[in-house]
Amino acid sequence: MTRITSRLLALPLLAAGTALLVGCAGGGYGYGYDSPREGPMSNREAARQAQEQNIQDRVMAALRADPRVGAQGLTVHSQGDGVIVIGGTPANGVAGRDLALRIAQGVWGVRHVVNNMVVN
Repeated sequence: MTRITSRLLALPLLAAGTALLVGCAGGGYGYGYDSPREGPMSNREAARQAQEQNIQDRVMAALRADPRVGAQGLTVHSQGDGVIVIGGTPANGVAGRDLALRIAQGVWGVRHVVNNMVVN
């Protein structure tokens, strides 16, 4: 098969693949329901939720990156607007708790950290 024939055959396959992807993405992409009575989420709300999830994930990654924290017993939740709640029990006691609070406060996008940690 020549190069020209190969390219001519690839064009319809590429077009069909693109149409398939566009068709799949168009049916509700970026929409979800928070409760049965609510309508679809706006793009702005979906972006806000994604940003809050990103902040939550980055805080947890930062806590796990420092072994002095003892993050295996911690939970991180975002309440929106850059407010992060850290709960659970740090493995390294008071020092782990204090370090976790400092690390979380230093993550970009975090405006306030709520301490719900229990120290043994």
